[in-house]
Amino acid sequence: MSSVYATPQFSAGTLRALASDWQLSGIVRVLTGSYLSVTTGIDNALTGQPNQRPNQVLADPYAADKNIDHWLNPAAFRAPAAGAYGNLASGNILGPGSIRIDMGLTRTFRVRENQTLQFRAEAFNLPNHVNPANPITTLNTLNFGKIQSAADPRIMQLALKYVF
Repeated sequence: MSSVYATPQFSAGTLRALASDWQLSGIVRVLTGSYLSVTTGIDNALTGQPNQRPNQVLADPYAADKNIDHWLNPAAFRAPAAGAYGNLASGNILGPGSIRIDMGLTRTFRVRENQTLQFRAEAFNLPNHVNPANPITTLNTLNFGKIQSAADPRIMQLALKYVF
């Protein structure tokens, strides 16, 4: 969802100089997580292709208290027997979602008839909300089910543009 708000033109001298011609814009994105595939990390089926899918042995593949250290429950998966494929379908594990709010504040000042100076202040991920990345989905690693990274924290930038 995006929005843009422009302040009105005020008539009073000081108020007009300080509050007129500002533009506030925002973008809000709320996303569900990506669908992921858990893999064994080895060639259980003996086909020469690594990273085959495991067996899902518990109905709920997620940890009881999902957090960055325990997103997936390792006990919910088992490597299949040698020469066999696992029963877990591809892309049936949902990773963490994300919320991102970006805002911008702009004002254009007229310098001369055909010249303007534009000031911009922008903030990306304004509330500095932690948006975790996907968990490790390779079953034979020590970090299986853990989230080890996240999207960018708050980033702010200022810009000044002279148009002639």
